Amino acid sequence: MEDIGGDGSMTKWPLLCGVLFLLVGCGADSMCSSKTLQVARDPGSDRFAATIVRDCGATTGYVTAILIGHTAESSKAATEVFVADSDHGAADDAGGGAIWTNVVWIAPGKLAVAHASKAHVSKQLPSATGASITYRASDPLSSPLVD
Repeated sequence: MEDIGGDGSMTKWPLLCGVLFLLVGCGADSMCSSKTLQVARDPGSDRFAATIVRDCGATTGYVTAILIGHTAESSKAATEVFVADSDHGAADDAGGGAIWTNVVWIAPGKLAVAHASKAHVSKQLPSATGASITYRASDPLSSPLVD
């Protein structure tokens, strides 16, 4: 290969390409696996809220996400409204790497999301696809022990 710039910058290309691959390639959805945990349907429309757990490999850990979409549209068109992780194990694992969440349509177009209080929340939108969303940091109720 010829050094086009004449300043030795050609030797920087492989390093730059490697960094770009890591930044772009590792963030791609195709490198992640997702599992649907819950789907809640809006009683007033064809809207749904899906809770998923996403695993993008050993270096990133698990992420719990909530997406809102319309059943008439592709699932890829759904809007990601909530993203959280366990904050390095501070929030209890609800199974399969997911944090505890509870997603309920409390009225047509009104979604209520409760999530583990110790979770690290990185995204929390107040509305999407015409629905309003409220959030509450909480923990699941546990049954009292019976002797």
